[in-house]
Parts: sequence; C-alpha cells; structure tokens
Amino acid sequence: MNSAKKLLQFNFDTDEFARRALKPKTIPPERLAVLKKIEKDHSGTGNCLPNQETLREIYRLFIDTPPSNLLNEFNTLRRIRLLAWALTFSEDGLPRIVDRPQLKDALQLIESRFRVSALRGVFKTLLEAWDSPNANMLRAFVKKHLKDYDGKQKFVQKLKTNMRWYCEENGATQLATTLRDSKKELSDVWSFLELPDYMNPYPYFGSVAMEYVQSAVLNNKASVEDVVEFVKKYNNDTKNRAILSNFIEQLGDDASEDLRQPIQSYILQEWGDPRLAISKWRDVTDEARQIFTKWITKEDLRFFFDAVARACDDQNFEYRREFWLAYLGNISFCRPVLQKNAESLFRHDPQTLQYYHDRLPATLKGGDKGQHAFIIQMGNYTFVEFSTAGACYVYYNFNLPFELRRSDESGRAEYDMRELRNQDWAVHRVIHPRSEYYYWQKNLAEWIKTNLDIKPQRSYRLLHGSNNMENNQAVGNNEKIHINCPNKSCGQTLQIPARTGRLRITCPKCNTTFEY
Repeated sequence: MNSAKKLLQFNFDTDEFARRALKPKTIPPERLAVLKKIEKDHSGTGNCLPNQETLREIYRLFIDTPPSNLLNEFNTLRRIRLLAWALTFSEDGLPRIVDRPQLKDALQLIESRFRVSALRGVFKTLLEAWDSPNANMLRAFVKKHLKDYDGKQKFVQKLKTNMRWYCEENGATQLATTLRDSKKELSDVWSFLELPDYMNPYPYFGSVAMEYVQSAVLNNKASVEDVVEFVKKYNNDTKNRAILSNFIEQLGDDASEDLRQPIQSYILQEWGDPRLAISKWRDVTDEARQIFTKWITKEDLRFFFDAVARACDDQNFEYRREFWLAYLGNISFCRPVLQKNAESLFRHDPQTLQYYHDRLPATLKGGDKGQHAFIIQMGNYTFVEFSTAGACYVYYNFNLPFELRRSDESGRAEYDMRELRNQDWAVHRVIHPRSEYYYWQKNLAEWIKTNLDIKPQRSYRLLHGSNNMENNQAVGNNEKIHINCPNKSCGQTLQIPARTGRLRITCPKCNTTFEY
C-alpha cells in the first residue's frame, strides 16, 4: 500500500486535511439571544407579546375571510396560535375579535388544532376583556383546558392552581377577598399571581381593585398608600378614575389627614385642583369630586390660617380659621396667594412644605414682605382675607377686580395686591379687632346670613379662652350627641359631648381618626 502511494505520489494526511477544512461559524451568545427573542416574539409561545405587525396580518386575515373559508386559511398551528393572541387586536376603529359575534368561530378554530401555547393567548384575552359581554365564553374555554392540563409548564400549572380567580364570573371578587383576608397588599397582586408585567393595565385588575376597595377596612395610612401604589403600577387611566372615585367615596368627607394625605397628594399631582383643572377631572364621579374639594378646601384653610399665620406670628388667626371652617361645606372655591418668599417659611416643616408643592399656591405681587392673601368664594360673593394688617374684602362674583381662576400651563397664577385689596370695588369690608370677644364674627355671620342666606354649619368659637364664657359653659355641660363613624364599611354609632369647637375622635371599632 505504501509502495502504491509512492508510485502515485499520493501523500494524503488526514490530520492536515482536518486542520484545513472549513469550520462552521460560531454565533456569538448575544446574537443568539436576539434571534431567539425574535422567534419567540413572532411565535407567541413565550411570556412576551407577539410582534404587532404579525398580529395585524392575522387580524386582517380573520376579519376579511368568509366564515366558510376560515378552516382553509387557518390551516397551520402557527396561524392558530397567533389567532389566540390577536383576539384583542384592533386598528382604524374596527372592533376587536373578542367583541364580535365571530369570537365563537375564532375559538372553534383554536379548538380544532389546540395546543397549550394557544391557551396563553386566550388567557391574556380573558384578562384584557374581563368586562366584555363575551367574557363568559372565554372563561369557559380557559376553564376547560386548564382542567384538562397535566403538563409541566410552570406558568400553566400556576394558572390551573389559581383557576377559580379567572374562570368564575365572580373571580375578581374572590381574589379581592383572598388578598384582604390574607393581608396581602393590593399593589403586589401581579407578583402574587406570578403574571408578566405587560398584563398590569388589564381591566381584570381594575375589577379586583374595585372589589378590594369596597370590602377592605381602610383605617390606616399604610392601606391608603397601598391603593395609591396599585394605581401607579396599574397605569390604566379609565379604570384608575373609577377606582379612585370609589376610594374617595369610601373614605368620605371626614377622613383624617393621615388617611387622605397619600391619595390627596397623588391626585393633585396627576389631575390638579378640581376647582381649576375641570377638564382633567373627567369621568370622576360628582360625589368623589365634591368630597375631594372639601378635603383640599379644609387643607387650604388650615394651611393659610395655621402655617402661614404661624410664620407671621399672629395669634388671632386661630379665630379666623375657626370662623371659615364653620362655613366649610358652603365654600365653592378657595386659594392661598402667597409672597414669592413663602417657601422659606416652611423649610423646617416637611409636611407643610409637601402640601405647598402639591397645591401650587398663587403668587402675590406687592404689599409688605409678610403679607399673604386668601381667596374664598361662597354663593355669589368672593371674600379676600389677608395675613397681617389687613381687613377682609368682599366682592360680587360678577364684578370682581381680578380673574378668580386664572392659571398658566403649570397651574400657577399671579395676583397683584392692588386688585385683591380694592376698596372701590368691594361691597363689604370686615376688620378683626378683639377676636376673643367674637364681635366681628357675629357681625360677619349676620351679614352672610342676610346676603347669602347661609348659616354656619357649626360653632365658630374656640374651645379655650378666658373671655369665652358661653363656650366654657357649653364645655361643662353633660349633653351628648350621636354621630356615625365616617368609615362607611364600619358605620359604628359614636356618642360625643355636645360641645362647640373641633373634636378629634377615634372610632373604637375600626380605629378611624377624624375631626368633628
């Protein structure tokens, strides 16, 4: 053999041939990951949504194909699988497949060549179309295939474990009850269910939140902060408005500052003042808007007459605060108007500083450095109070020397001292001497009764003061009155002293703290 090789001059070396042979190129790991992601996005088999252009093609193919020819067009597993993901796709104002009578045809196609990969798409459709008329059809489909499933996919196994929360008509209520009873936070519902992030805004979770808010005892700041955190994660504007409307109604008019502060701060940043940014408050219930307006009106009054007055070192402001709080339910609009340096007054008070940034008070031009103004509207009249060395000026709403609800794009406004304090335009003027004797309060209350036909909703007298003989006698008597706890889910009847002035009350049943 070797002689033949020499004769033929055939010197073939297998090792040398192996070294010179072309080797297949190795795909870098990062490129391989991109390729796998593209394949997964287009196939609809993973936890990511399929490519939108692919879904558009499948959607158009389904709605443009006559029912008699659907089996011929959807004749591959890939098209069937993608159809399951395209059930909620829509464009150009055309209805989604899930909202059409043809949903039944689509589900029959998916059933004809069913694979568990298609179940993910139908489940996603169920959560996204939870409130639709056809939701029961989806629930029945998902329930059947989850019951039949005996595979090892962890995602589908988890769906089967939690099937009662998805496949029953009251599933959202059952889940809300479970979260409440097991003391799970609403804002962690997605991690609790182990669902992908893209499902966060789906209507199913809005229904869970509505049921949770209605049934949970919201009697501490942490529970309110949890609901606000849920709304931030949920990121569904329409549903959020319904949830927050319901939430505000649950808290009620007399919610304590601790309870209302987190939701109040969030809403002011997102929607602004309902008395100014009316268009941003679309789809919010009238009752919720009225309650919220009362909250911030009360906060505005206390902000001005407590924080601002304290900074101005005027001890008589507590009398003015109590007077206007007695008319709280009749105030339709109010607004602090502060000097530009006002923020420095609150630098050592984080809570007041936060409120200052949330509320965006108007700016006052002119006047002394320590002078600030406060605009109050009741009925057909607008009142302007001043922080120091200033009377209260009263104007007709139809003849104001300034624009009441002015604001720029940021929500801020600017007023001049000369327009707010204009004696030529004023129809009435009140000075505040010897507040502890309640002379000016009595006179102004009579003027308001005569001109606006409005009476104070409670006493404007303070609980303390040596000259307040009438109030001291009222505090000393033993008369009691009965009120209901403002927490609607509690409804406890409370017995309190029939005294004048403000009382801070804690319900013994649900621990809700409020002022009366």
